[in-house]
Amino acid sequence: MNNFARVCIAFVLALLPVLGVQGVAGAHAVVISTSPAGWAVLGTSPAEVSLTFSEPVELGLATVRMIGPAGDTITTAAPAHAADRPEVLVVAVPRALSDGTYTVNWQVTSADTHPVHGAFVFSVGQPSTSAALPAPAQTHTEADRAVTLSYGLARCLSFAGLALLAGAAFFVVWCQTRPAAGRRVRVLLSSGWWSLLAATVLVLLLYGPYATGRPFTAAADLSLVANTAGTRLGLAVLSRLLLLGLVGVVLLRFLRRADESEATDRQRRRRGAAVLGATSVLALTWSAASHSGAGDLAWLALVADAAHLTAMAVWLGGLVVVGVVVRSADALAMRVAVPRFSQVALVSVFVLVATGLFQSWRLVGTPSALIGTSYGRVLLGKVAVAAVLLALGALARRWVQRHYGFPVVSPSDRRRAARGPGDRQVRRFGAVVVAEAVIAGLVLGLTAVLVGTSSAAAELAEREQPATEVAQPVPGEPVIADFDTGGAAGRGKIAVVVAPGASGGNEVHLAVLDERGRQKDVAEVGATLSHPERSPAPLTVPLRYSGLPGHYISDALSLPVSGRWDMSLKVRTSDVDEATVHVSVGIP
Repeated sequence: MNNFARVCIAFVLALLPVLGVQGVAGAHAVVISTSPAGWAVLGTSPAEVSLTFSEPVELGLATVRMIGPAGDTITTAAPAHAADRPEVLVVAVPRALSDGTYTVNWQVTSADTHPVHGAFVFSVGQPSTSAALPAPAQTHTEADRAVTLSYGLARCLSFAGLALLAGAAFFVVWCQTRPAAGRRVRVLLSSGWWSLLAATVLVLLLYGPYATGRPFTAAADLSLVANTAGTRLGLAVLSRLLLLGLVGVVLLRFLRRADESEATDRQRRRRGAAVLGATSVLALTWSAASHSGAGDLAWLALVADAAHLTAMAVWLGGLVVVGVVVRSADALAMRVAVPRFSQVALVSVFVLVATGLFQSWRLVGTPSALIGTSYGRVLLGKVAVAAVLLALGALARRWVQRHYGFPVVSPSDRRRAARGPGDRQVRRFGAVVVAEAVIAGLVLGLTAVLVGTSSAAAELAEREQPATEVAQPVPGEPVIADFDTGGAAGRGKIAVVVAPGASGGNEVHLAVLDERGRQKDVAEVGATLSHPERSPAPLTVPLRYSGLPGHYISDALSLPVSGRWDMSLKVRTSDVDEATVHVSVGIP
C-alpha cells in the first residue's frame, strides 16, 4: 500500500466518528400551523388562509386551492408571503364563505428545491354532513415518469458538461507546455460548453412540470417557465446561463488563438486560478439550488459543495483529456502533461474526501441512516464506485512515477525521456485511463441522483411501511395493526378507535402497545386521514396526550364524507427509528 492510500484511509477513519455525534441538515418544509386550524369550526368566514412552515418556502410555483362543500373550487388571491416572514404563506379569501366544510390543498417548494404538498380541513358555521372532497384533478399529483426521467437526465448531462468544460480548460492552461488546445481538445471544450448549455435550458423547462406534477407538454408553457424563474432553482439556472454566455465569449477567443510559446510559471498560475475561479462560480449555481442551500451551516455547506464540484470537474474531466493525449502518442507532451495532471488528481482527491465527509455528516447524520435511507444507500454506492476510481488512479499514478518520475541527468536518461514508454506500455496506461473515465461517468450519474434525492433527514421523517389491509372496517370498532421501527424494543401494536364512527363529529382514541399488549410510551405518534375515492392530500389528525402511557386523543373530529377512510399512523420510538402503518376506518 503506497503513502497516498495510507493518508486517505487514515483521514477517513479520523473523521468517521463525527457521523454519530453531530446534527443534520433540515428536512423538507413542514407545516407547523395553519389559520384556520385544521378541523376548526369558525363562527364567521375567514378573510384569509395562512400556512406557517418550518422553513422559508418559495412563491414561484406555490399553489393553494380551496374546495367548497359541494366540490366546487373557491376563487382566492395568489399566494403571498406575510410581512417579513418568508416561512408564512397567505392567501386572501375575496368573498364570504357559506356554511360548510372546506378543504385546502397546498403545494410549495422547499428551500432545498424539492416539492412538498398537503391539505387541511376547516368548517364555517357548522361542519357539512355530506360535503364533497376534491376530485383527483384538483389535488397535487406526482410528476409522470417521462418528466422525472427527462429531468434526471438533464441534471446528469449538466454535471457531465461541467466536468468536460472545466477539466479540459484546466488541463490546457495548467498541464500542457503550451497554453493552446489541439484539435481534439478543442472538440472537448466545445462539446462541454454546448452540453452544459443544453442541459441547463432543459432543467429550466422541466423543473416546473416536475415540481407541480404536470405532464411533459407543460414544459412549453411560458407562464410556468416564468414562475419557475422566480424560484431558487430558477434563479440559479438563469445565473448559470448568464455565466455560460460570458464563458462562451472567452472560450471563442481562446479557440481562435494561434499557438503560443511555452507559458511561464506565473502565467500558468494566473490562468489556472482563472479557470478554477470560473468553475467555482459555476458550481455555486448547483450548490445554491440543492441540499447545501438549506439548513444549518448553509454558508459553509455552499462553499464545501462548490469546492467538491470543482474538484470533481477538474479531475474527472481531465481524465478524458488525458485519454486524448495518450492516443496522440506524443512522448514530449505526455512527459510534461501527464505528471502535472497526476499532481492535480492528487489534490482533487483530498478536496473531494474532505468536502464529501462534511456533506455526509450534514445530510446523513448517523451511520444507521446510511443503510436505512435512499440517500444513504446512493451515497454508499457513490463511495464504493469512487473507491474503485481511487484504486485505478493509484495504479495510473504509479505508472506515471515509474515512467516519468526519474531525473534526466545522463545522456541515456535524455534518450529514455525522448523515447518515452513503449507502445504496449502506453496502451496499458490508456486502458486504465479509459476505465477511469467510464467509472467517472458513473460517479457523475450518482452525483446527479444524490442532488435529486431527499436528504436522509427528510426521508427518515417520511418513511413508511407497507399498508396493513382491513377488508371490511366496522364503524366504531377498534382497528389494530403491528408496527416495527427496528431493534428489540421497536416492535409493538397500535390500536385506533373512531367513535361513534359516523358522519359528523367523532373522537379518535389511539393506543400504542408493546408485543405483550401492555401500554407503551414512544417518542412521537402522528396520524393523517385520506379518502381513497377522491384522492385528496392527507389531512392531519390533531392528537393530544391523554396522560396515560401510549394513549392519545383527538376531540370532535369532523368527517363529512361517509365510506372507507384510510388512516396513516406514524410511530417514532427514537431519534431515527420510525415506522408508518395504514389502517382503514369505516364511516357509514
